[in-house]
Amino acid sequence: MTIPAGGFDCYDHRQSMPNLAATFAPVVAALGGMSFASELVAALNQSVPVDHVCLMRFADRIRPPVLESASWRGGDHVGEVQQAYLAGLYKRDPNLKLPGKEGVSVHLLDCNSIVDEGYRAACYDRPGLLQRLTVASVDAGQLLALNLYRLDSTGAFSRNELAQVDALAPLLAALAARHVATLGMQLRSRDRGDRIEAFSARLHAISGSLTPREREVLARVMLGMTSQGIALDLGVSLNTVLTYRKRAYARLGVTGQAELFALWI
Repeated sequence: MTIPAGGFDCYDHRQSMPNLAATFAPVVAALGGMSFASELVAALNQSVPVDHVCLMRFADRIRPPVLESASWRGGDHVGEVQQAYLAGLYKRDPNLKLPGKEGVSVHLLDCNSIVDEGYRAACYDRPGLLQRLTVASVDAGQLLALNLYRLDSTGAFSRNELAQVDALAPLLAALAARHVATLGMQLRSRDRGDRIEAFSARLHAISGSLTPREREVLARVMLGMTSQGIALDLGVSLNTVLTYRKRAYARLGVTGQAELFALWI
């Protein structure tokens, strides 16, 4: 269900979040940082109960999206749901059918309206999600989907709550776009060596069982390098790279790059 702009006249905007600047100041301060999603869900919960937020950036409609998320309540199954989603369920996400045009739109998805039983079971029934409210926008040709979730225990969004999110949609979309752009600038500003070192340190924090060479290989996988490129960069054979990558995946309990990214998140 797409919410039309200004379609909820039951909502008095003058009564909405009287101190909007103070409410969202921590979100602005967190732009480009690791705490952005958690600050955003905290700000939203001052007005509209939201159990979980997830920001997805689709570079195209084919590859898995880049995403980050934070939970206000629940969250017990977030990791496994995201892993399954990135491993292939993203291809069934109704958000992929959103029009790729400029502008901001709001879309309500009820779990009972999801036709794909496998997608619904894994992404909604398993974690106990009832509804998803998506603030969608297109930035530099990329689809940005800011998803706001409600648990079964919290109940459905009320008409007034939908109107509040509708009113905030331009602000939320702008924050999402600026966060993504800031992240991109930060990544470009770092030299390649610093990024590989940071990836390697993060991998070591995830699992101390990885060998230094395995971390070197996976850090370059995270950087987007091909196996051939990694082999040239490290001065080893392609088969050696494939062996290290296979061993590292086994230690982490993942089977491919999508699951590696999900574990990273």
